[in-house]
Amino acid sequence: MKTTDTTTVKRRAFLKGAAATTVAVGGGTLTASVVAESESAKTKKHDKGYHESPHIKDYYRLARF
Repeated sequence: MKTTDTTTVKRRAFLKGAAATTVAVGGGTLTASVVAESESAKTKKHDKGYHESPHIKDYYRLARF
């Protein structure tokens, strides 16, 4: 079965686009995991006792304490 030149070009363009999309999605996932890791490192400084996290500050603001 012979393919025409346009079929080959279309297939190659599709595969290049699929590869670029995969790289872009993978890069976004990697960036999100690095940000989450750095955020968790900041919160580990306060392992014991009471501390005002952004979540607690929002609660106080909404409850008007």
